[in-house]
Amino acid sequence: MTDASGKIPVVLLGGGHAHVEVVRLLGQMGLGAQITLVSPARYAPYSGMLPGHISGEYGFDDFHIDLATLCARSGVTFAETAATAIDPERRVVFLASGQSLAYGLLSIDIGSTPILPEGISAGISVKPIASFADRLARLDALAAEGRLSTLAVVGQGVAGVEVAFALRRRFAGRDIRMILVGRAAEPVPERSRRARHLLERELRRAAIAHHPAFDVVAFHDAELIARDGRRLAADQVIWTTSSGAPGFLRETGLLLDQNGFIRVDDTLRSLSHPDVFAAGDVASLPSPRPKAGVFAVRQGPVLAENIRRSLCGEAPLSYQPQRQWLALISLADGRAIADKWNIAVAGRWVANWKHRIDSRFMRKYQE
Repeated sequence: MTDASGKIPVVLLGGGHAHVEVVRLLGQMGLGAQITLVSPARYAPYSGMLPGHISGEYGFDDFHIDLATLCARSGVTFAETAATAIDPERRVVFLASGQSLAYGLLSIDIGSTPILPEGISAGISVKPIASFADRLARLDALAAEGRLSTLAVVGQGVAGVEVAFALRRRFAGRDIRMILVGRAAEPVPERSRRARHLLERELRRAAIAHHPAFDVVAFHDAELIARDGRRLAADQVIWTTSSGAPGFLRETGLLLDQNGFIRVDDTLRSLSHPDVFAAGDVASLPSPRPKAGVFAVRQGPVLAENIRRSLCGEAPLSYQPQRQWLALISLADGRAIADKWNIAVAGRWVANWKHRIDSRFMRKYQE
């Protein structure tokens, strides 16, 4: 499919970590004129800096990418709206604005949606991160009104512990009790034994009460209830638990995995529709990896190159996800923990290192 100018139109759905790099790189290659980026929000957050925003270290502009400005600089058309449906047979994307976009190539990087225990709708979810700043304001209001005596974070992964530390820092000086709960026996069960030991020590130091093996099945009447019947008082809950795929994908005809994510090959191309790519959380890789921004960032250059190669009729590159990946876990007190290769260390120098990495990433899209 070509447009009126004889070029193949490329539609990018979502302003995720992979797509911002695609916009930047293809813009540098002079291909921006045939690309449209669709995103429901003009400002795309960088997940690696969210804990720093919660703790007060970073302002809104520090960790958000202005997609409209990035697209203008790259010669890409920006559409501030959401996709509501995809017809991959007709190669059309339908938008919430009532418009539709025809494409020759489609790339999907729309992230994931929160999955809460069945029957639970109360509380505040970290995802989608793009709108978390608004939900964070609700917490601030509760604290200011004196209606937040106990705050619970559900989820013991890296995101959960970082959010717990960041909220402890945000509400320092207020009489607010912080608790961290989850079904695992230790925090960050996916990381090294040394990292788990360091985090347990830091949780105690920060006076964050950790309740392991607490499988939440309900939250009502200001109580968290575990599967085994245990109860914990909590005025508000922050959910950092598992993520699911956007529901409308199940109506597209694209080949999905059992959780509704788009199955791709090692070139990030859909297994059912070779003119569709997927990256970030929404992609189901041949070798599964956690839904983490570190993988989307690495996918960006490969995705950009494979879109270029598809436009030129060249063979695509393979994306090889990291087998071991660095975790930099913010403690929100000027220190952080670095964990990789079963080696974990903590200190201010780690936090400074993380800040440099995050700032370097953002400068690529802000300058």
